Amino acid sequence: MLLLGAVCLAGCLEWSAGENSRQCASGDEERLTVVVTILPQEEVARAVGGERVCITVVVPPGVEPHTYEPSATQIVQISRADIYLRLGPGLLPFEDALVDRLKTLNPGMVIVDMSRGVSPIAVPGQGHDTAYGVDPHVWLSLAHLRLMAENVAEAFSAADPANAGDYTAARDAYIARVEESDRRIRGTLLGMEGKPFLVFHPAWGYFAREYGLVQVAVGEGGREPSARGLSSLIAQAREEGIRVVFAEPQYDTRGSEVVAREIGGTVVLIDPLAPDTLSNLERVASAISGSYGGMKGE
Repeated sequence: MLLLGAVCLAGCLEWSAGENSRQCASGDEERLTVVVTILPQEEVARAVGGERVCITVVVPPGVEPHTYEPSATQIVQISRADIYLRLGPGLLPFEDALVDRLKTLNPGMVIVDMSRGVSPIAVPGQGHDTAYGVDPHVWLSLAHLRLMAENVAEAFSAADPANAGDYTAARDAYIARVEESDRRIRGTLLGMEGKPFLVFHPAWGYFAREYGLVQVAVGEGGREPSARGLSSLIAQAREEGIRVVFAEPQYDTRGSEVVAREIGGTVVLIDPLAPDTLSNLERVASAISGSYGGMKGE
Protein backbone atom coordinates (compact mmCIF):
# COMPACT_ATOMS: atom_id res chain seq x y z
CA MET A 1 0.00 0.00 0.00
CA LEU A 2 1.25 3.48 -0.87
CA LEU A 3 1.40 6.37 1.51
CA LEU A 4 -1.15 8.48 -0.34
CA GLY A 5 -0.09 11.72 1.23
CA ALA A 6 3.62 11.27 0.60
CA VAL A 7 3.56 13.70 -2.30
CA CYS A 8 0.64 15.90 -1.33
CA LEU A 9 1.91 16.55 2.19
CA ALA A 10 4.73 18.45 0.55
CA GLY A 11 2.08 20.56 -1.17
CA CYS A 12 0.07 19.32 -4.14
CA LEU A 13 -0.37 22.89 -5.29
CA GLU A 14 3.33 23.01 -6.07
CA TRP A 15 3.28 19.87 -8.20
CA SER A 16 2.93 20.69 -11.87
CA ALA A 17 4.39 19.20 -15.02
CA GLY A 18 3.61 22.12 -17.26
CA GLU A 19 0.57 23.90 -18.62
CA ASN A 20 -0.99 20.57 -19.51
CA SER A 21 -1.21 19.47 -15.88
CA ARG A 22 -4.32 19.38 -13.77
CA GLN A 23 -3.04 21.00 -10.57
CA CYS A 24 -4.38 19.62 -7.32
CA ALA A 25 -6.36 21.89 -5.06
CA SER A 26 -5.72 22.43 -1.38
CA GLY A 27 -6.94 19.70 0.93
CA ASP A 28 -5.70 16.93 -1.38
CA GLU A 29 -3.71 15.04 1.24
CA GLU A 30 -5.78 11.89 0.75
CA ARG A 31 -5.73 11.90 -3.04
CA LEU A 32 -3.59 9.74 -5.28
CA THR A 33 -1.24 11.73 -7.50
CA VAL A 34 -1.29 10.12 -10.93
CA VAL A 35 0.57 10.72 -14.19
CA VAL A 36 -0.63 9.63 -17.63
CA THR A 37 1.23 9.99 -20.91
CA ILE A 38 -1.46 11.36 -23.25
CA LEU A 39 -4.85 13.07 -22.94
CA PRO A 40 -7.03 10.09 -23.97
CA GLN A 41 -5.71 8.15 -20.98
CA GLU A 42 -6.89 10.88 -18.65
CA GLU A 43 -10.54 10.24 -19.45
CA VAL A 44 -10.23 6.64 -18.27
CA ALA A 45 -8.20 7.51 -15.17
CA ARG A 46 -10.57 10.34 -14.27
CA ALA A 47 -13.64 8.16 -14.76
CA VAL A 48 -12.27 5.47 -12.44
CA GLY A 49 -10.56 7.70 -9.87
CA GLY A 50 -12.99 10.61 -9.74
CA GLU A 51 -12.24 13.09 -6.99
CA ARG A 52 -9.87 10.66 -5.28
CA VAL A 53 -7.11 11.32 -7.81
CA CYS A 54 -5.28 14.34 -9.20
CA ILE A 55 -3.89 13.73 -12.66
CA THR A 56 -1.03 15.17 -14.71
CA VAL A 57 -0.74 14.58 -18.47
CA VAL A 58 2.82 14.41 -19.79
CA VAL A 59 2.25 15.39 -23.44
CA PRO A 60 0.62 18.82 -23.83
CA PRO A 61 -2.53 19.22 -25.96
CA GLY A 62 -1.85 19.60 -29.68
CA VAL A 63 1.63 18.05 -29.48
CA GLU A 64 2.57 14.92 -31.41
CA PRO A 65 3.55 12.24 -28.82
CA HIS A 66 5.66 10.23 -31.28
CA THR A 67 8.26 13.00 -31.29
CA TYR A 68 7.75 14.49 -27.83
CA GLU A 69 10.63 14.85 -25.40
CA PRO A 70 9.90 15.93 -21.80
CA SER A 71 12.27 18.44 -20.24
CA ALA A 72 14.53 17.55 -17.33
CA THR A 73 12.45 19.79 -15.05
CA GLN A 74 9.23 18.10 -16.15
CA ILE A 75 10.69 14.65 -15.49
CA VAL A 76 11.66 15.64 -11.94
CA GLN A 77 8.17 17.00 -11.30
CA ILE A 78 6.54 13.88 -12.72
CA SER A 79 8.72 11.68 -10.52
CA ARG A 80 6.95 12.99 -7.42
CA ALA A 81 3.71 11.17 -8.28
CA ASP A 82 2.39 8.04 -6.62
CA ILE A 83 1.46 6.24 -9.85
CA TYR A 84 2.48 6.49 -13.48
CA LEU A 85 -0.12 5.01 -15.83
CA ARG A 86 2.12 4.45 -18.82
CA LEU A 87 0.48 3.77 -22.18
CA GLY A 88 2.49 0.58 -22.59
CA PRO A 89 5.99 -0.81 -23.23
CA GLY A 90 7.29 -0.38 -26.77
CA LEU A 91 4.51 1.97 -27.87
CA LEU A 92 6.17 5.37 -27.55
CA PRO A 93 9.99 5.57 -27.49
CA PHE A 94 10.09 8.58 -25.17
CA GLU A 95 7.79 6.84 -22.69
CA ASP A 96 10.13 3.86 -22.38
CA ALA A 97 13.06 6.18 -21.67
CA LEU A 98 10.94 8.20 -19.25
CA VAL A 99 9.98 5.12 -17.26
CA ASP A 100 13.63 4.16 -16.87
CA ARG A 101 14.41 7.65 -15.58
CA LEU A 102 11.47 7.68 -13.18
CA LYS A 103 12.51 4.36 -11.67
CA THR A 104 15.86 5.95 -10.83
CA LEU A 105 14.42 9.19 -9.44
CA ASN A 106 11.61 7.54 -7.46
CA PRO A 107 12.06 3.80 -6.90
CA GLY A 108 8.80 3.76 -4.94
CA MET A 109 6.68 5.03 -7.81
CA VAL A 110 4.17 2.46 -9.05
CA ILE A 111 4.47 2.00 -12.82
CA VAL A 112 1.31 0.56 -14.37
CA ASP A 113 0.99 -0.76 -17.93
CA MET A 114 -2.40 0.70 -18.78
CA SER A 115 -2.67 -1.33 -22.00
CA ARG A 116 -1.88 -4.68 -20.40
CA GLY A 117 -3.94 -7.37 -22.11
CA VAL A 118 -4.75 -5.50 -25.32
CA SER A 119 -4.51 -7.25 -28.69
CA PRO A 120 -1.74 -5.42 -30.58
CA ILE A 121 -1.56 -4.72 -34.29
CA ALA A 122 1.85 -5.16 -35.88
CA VAL A 123 3.14 -2.16 -37.81
CA PRO A 124 4.49 -3.06 -41.28
CA GLY A 125 8.25 -2.63 -41.66
CA GLN A 126 9.00 1.06 -42.00
CA GLY A 127 12.64 1.00 -41.02
CA HIS A 128 11.75 1.37 -37.34
CA ASP A 129 13.44 -0.46 -34.51
CA THR A 130 11.67 -3.77 -33.96
CA ALA A 131 10.83 -2.69 -30.41
CA TYR A 132 8.42 -0.20 -31.91
CA GLY A 133 6.78 -2.51 -34.43
CA VAL A 134 3.38 -2.27 -32.72
CA ASP A 135 0.69 0.26 -33.59
CA PRO A 136 0.76 2.53 -30.52
CA HIS A 137 -2.79 3.89 -30.91
CA VAL A 138 -4.24 1.28 -28.58
CA TRP A 139 -6.77 3.65 -26.98
CA LEU A 140 -8.70 3.97 -30.28
CA SER A 141 -10.61 0.78 -29.53
CA LEU A 142 -13.64 0.37 -27.31
CA ALA A 143 -12.53 -3.14 -26.30
CA HIS A 144 -9.16 -1.76 -25.27
CA LEU A 145 -10.73 1.09 -23.28
CA ARG A 146 -12.60 -1.51 -21.26
CA LEU A 147 -9.34 -3.32 -20.48
CA MET A 148 -7.66 -0.04 -19.59
CA ALA A 149 -10.43 0.79 -17.12
CA GLU A 150 -9.95 -2.59 -15.49
CA ASN A 151 -6.18 -2.08 -15.24
CA VAL A 152 -6.62 1.40 -13.76
CA ALA A 153 -9.17 0.24 -11.19
CA GLU A 154 -6.86 -2.57 -10.14
CA ALA A 155 -3.95 -0.14 -9.70
CA PHE A 156 -5.97 2.44 -7.76
CA SER A 157 -7.48 -0.25 -5.52
CA ALA A 158 -4.04 -1.66 -4.72
CA ALA A 159 -2.70 1.80 -3.86
CA ASP A 160 -5.80 2.85 -1.92
CA PRO A 161 -7.56 -0.31 -0.68
CA ALA A 162 -9.84 1.61 1.68
CA ASN A 163 -11.62 3.00 -1.38
CA ALA A 164 -11.39 -0.06 -3.61
CA GLY A 165 -15.17 -0.40 -3.71
CA ASP A 166 -15.52 3.10 -5.12
CA TYR A 167 -12.94 2.43 -7.82
CA THR A 168 -14.68 -0.81 -8.77
CA ALA A 169 -18.06 0.89 -9.00
CA ALA A 170 -16.60 3.72 -11.07
CA ARG A 171 -14.90 1.21 -13.37
CA ASP A 172 -18.20 -0.57 -13.93
CA ALA A 173 -19.96 2.72 -14.66
CA TYR A 174 -17.30 3.66 -17.22
CA ILE A 175 -17.46 0.24 -18.86
CA ALA A 176 -21.23 0.69 -19.17
CA ARG A 177 -20.53 3.96 -21.02
CA VAL A 178 -18.04 2.14 -23.25
CA GLU A 179 -20.63 -0.49 -24.10
CA GLU A 180 -23.25 2.15 -24.88
CA SER A 181 -20.80 3.98 -27.17
CA ASP A 182 -20.02 0.68 -28.87
CA ARG A 183 -23.72 0.07 -29.55
CA ARG A 184 -24.13 3.53 -31.04
CA ILE A 185 -21.03 3.18 -33.21
CA ARG A 186 -22.16 -0.20 -34.51
CA GLY A 187 -25.49 1.36 -35.40
CA THR A 188 -23.77 4.23 -37.19
CA LEU A 189 -21.54 1.88 -39.17
CA LEU A 190 -24.18 -0.78 -39.84
CA GLY A 191 -23.68 -2.30 -43.28
CA MET A 192 -20.27 -0.70 -43.81
CA GLU A 193 -18.15 -3.79 -43.16
CA GLY A 194 -15.27 -3.91 -45.62
CA LYS A 195 -15.59 -0.25 -46.58
CA PRO A 196 -12.25 1.59 -46.93
CA PHE A 197 -11.55 5.01 -45.50
CA LEU A 198 -8.58 7.12 -46.51
CA VAL A 199 -6.31 8.62 -43.84
CA PHE A 200 -3.06 10.55 -43.95
CA HIS A 201 -1.61 9.04 -40.78
CA PRO A 202 -2.52 5.39 -40.05
CA ALA A 203 -3.71 5.91 -36.48
CA TRP A 204 -7.05 4.14 -36.83
CA GLY A 205 -6.09 0.49 -37.28
CA TYR A 206 -7.63 -0.68 -34.01
CA PHE A 207 -10.85 1.20 -34.71
CA ALA A 208 -10.98 -0.24 -38.23
CA ARG A 209 -10.37 -3.78 -36.98
CA GLU A 210 -13.07 -3.48 -34.36
CA TYR A 211 -15.74 -2.42 -36.84
CA GLY A 212 -14.70 -4.30 -39.95
CA LEU A 213 -13.45 -1.26 -41.85
CA VAL A 214 -10.35 -0.95 -44.03
CA GLN A 215 -7.89 1.83 -43.21
CA VAL A 216 -6.00 3.06 -46.29
CA ALA A 217 -3.06 5.33 -45.45
CA VAL A 218 -1.80 8.18 -47.63
CA GLY A 219 1.38 8.52 -45.58
CA GLU A 220 3.20 6.46 -42.98
CA GLY A 221 4.21 8.18 -39.77
CA GLY A 222 3.36 11.60 -41.15
CA ARG A 223 5.70 11.19 -44.14
CA GLU A 224 4.71 12.12 -47.67
CA PRO A 225 4.08 9.15 -50.00
CA SER A 226 6.20 8.53 -53.07
CA ALA A 227 4.89 9.67 -56.46
CA ARG A 228 4.13 6.07 -57.40
CA GLY A 229 2.43 5.41 -54.09
CA LEU A 230 0.38 8.57 -54.40
CA SER A 231 -0.75 7.65 -57.90
CA SER A 232 -1.81 4.21 -56.71
CA LEU A 233 -3.76 5.64 -53.79
CA ILE A 234 -5.58 8.12 -56.01
CA ALA A 235 -6.54 5.34 -58.40
CA GLN A 236 -7.79 3.19 -55.53
CA ALA A 237 -9.79 6.06 -54.05
CA ARG A 238 -11.45 6.75 -57.39
CA GLU A 239 -12.26 3.08 -57.87
CA GLU A 240 -13.75 2.80 -54.38
CA GLY A 241 -15.71 6.04 -54.67
CA ILE A 242 -13.85 7.63 -51.76
CA ARG A 243 -14.39 11.39 -51.56
CA VAL A 244 -12.90 12.22 -48.16
CA VAL A 245 -9.32 12.20 -46.91
CA PHE A 246 -9.14 12.09 -43.12
CA ALA A 247 -6.24 14.09 -41.67
CA GLU A 248 -5.11 14.93 -38.15
CA PRO A 249 -4.51 18.34 -36.57
CA GLN A 250 -1.05 17.21 -35.45
CA TYR A 251 0.18 16.83 -39.05
CA ASP A 252 0.62 19.06 -42.11
CA THR A 253 -2.47 18.61 -44.29
CA ARG A 254 -0.90 19.55 -47.63
CA GLY A 255 -0.40 15.94 -48.73
CA SER A 256 -4.00 15.16 -47.86
CA GLU A 257 -5.17 18.22 -49.80
CA VAL A 258 -3.31 17.05 -52.91
CA VAL A 259 -5.08 13.69 -52.79
CA ALA A 260 -8.43 15.32 -52.07
CA ARG A 261 -8.10 17.57 -55.12
CA GLU A 262 -7.22 14.63 -57.35
CA ILE A 263 -10.29 12.65 -56.28
CA GLY A 264 -12.59 15.65 -56.28
CA GLY A 265 -13.04 15.35 -52.54
CA THR A 266 -12.39 17.14 -49.28
CA VAL A 267 -10.15 16.90 -46.22
CA VAL A 268 -11.83 16.20 -42.88
CA LEU A 269 -9.90 16.45 -39.59
CA ILE A 270 -10.26 13.69 -37.02
CA ASP A 271 -8.15 13.79 -33.86
CA PRO A 272 -6.82 10.57 -32.30
CA LEU A 273 -5.67 12.58 -29.28
CA ALA A 274 -8.98 14.25 -28.42
CA PRO A 275 -9.48 14.22 -24.64
CA ASP A 276 -13.12 13.06 -24.77
CA THR A 277 -12.24 9.61 -26.07
CA LEU A 278 -15.65 7.93 -26.14
CA SER A 279 -17.44 10.89 -27.72
CA ASN A 280 -14.55 11.30 -30.14
CA LEU A 281 -14.83 7.72 -31.40
CA GLU A 282 -18.54 8.24 -31.97
CA ARG A 283 -17.74 11.39 -33.96
CA VAL A 284 -15.19 9.49 -36.03
CA ALA A 285 -17.75 6.78 -36.80
CA SER A 286 -20.22 9.44 -37.94
CA ALA A 287 -17.54 11.09 -40.09
CA ILE A 288 -16.63 7.81 -41.79
CA SER A 289 -20.29 6.99 -42.39
CA GLY A 290 -20.86 10.52 -43.68
CA SER A 291 -17.93 10.20 -46.08
CA TYR A 292 -20.10 7.74 -47.99
CA GLY A 293 -23.02 10.12 -47.96
CA GLY A 294 -24.52 8.31 -44.99
CA MET A 295 -25.55 5.51 -47.36
CA LYS A 296 -24.44 2.26 -45.73
CA GLY A 297 -23.93 -1.08 -47.32
CA GLU A 298 -23.70 0.17 -50.91
